[in-house]
Amino acid sequence: MQSNAPIRLINLPILFDDLQIDTLPADVSSQIAAVDACLPQTQCGLCEHPDGCLPYAAAIVVDGEPYNKCVPGGQPVTDAIAQIVDTERYQQGQTPAAAPSQWPIDASSERPTEVRAVIREEDCIGCTKCIPACPVDAIVGTGKHMHTIFTDLCTGCELCLAPCPVDCIDLVTIERTLSDAERRAEQEDLRQRYHTHLGRVAEQLSDSSNTKPVVSMVEAKLNNATSQAVDISEAQAKNTIAAAKLRTKIKKLEKQLAVRANDKKQAELETLQAELAQLC
Repeated sequence: MQSNAPIRLINLPILFDDLQIDTLPADVSSQIAAVDACLPQTQCGLCEHPDGCLPYAAAIVVDGEPYNKCVPGGQPVTDAIAQIVDTERYQQGQTPAAAPSQWPIDASSERPTEVRAVIREEDCIGCTKCIPACPVDAIVGTGKHMHTIFTDLCTGCELCLAPCPVDCIDLVTIERTLSDAERRAEQEDLRQRYHTHLGRVAEQLSDSSNTKPVVSMVEAKLNNATSQAVDISEAQAKNTIAAAKLRTKIKKLEKQLAVRANDKKQAELETLQAELAQLC
């Protein structure tokens, strides 16, 4: 049977099989493709879709999920999606505000200021835990040796922060100006890099001789897709992301309190630890 999906949505990684895009009407799949093309392809999961931009695009079109949850895309992406799925509201100037970012809005792009991850090489212990967390394979290194992040390939998704046991990854802001054509080309490149990453990981997981442990939510979902064993619920995925963020905050507070006692920070630490205990 010939697929009704646009070329953009053909031959997708196995991770996206459960979206069942091939079974959708042509107009629906076309909208999904258009929304996906608007998204920045950072695959950051801040929209609460840990498996990337495409599942969020599908949820917007198929399930009516709010279209203003893309944090790195900011208001420009929210407005662009509104033109596709909520035209009347967009034309009336009533597009909802984009989800807030912890980073200030860049005056030129009107998006949150971009960041890139940088490893403090002198503190890196070579544990390799950050490598599978990177959705675009921007981190290189081997066990017990210092790792490096290719800044030009980094999307600033922040997914490498939580797995690092020694908190040796910093985020630095960058300033740049991209034309619309340059941004579209970059997004397509990031999308292809992510799909290549998913294909490689799926191949490793299906190899019976592979001994690498499954260490990320995306790997877990890929493992389930390749084995067709169990399905990870959306609630589990959200809890995993929330727990990772809490662990990052806890590690930073513990380091600060190890240097100097602070009652306020101690209370904050205890609150975060209690929240983590409820999730785990």
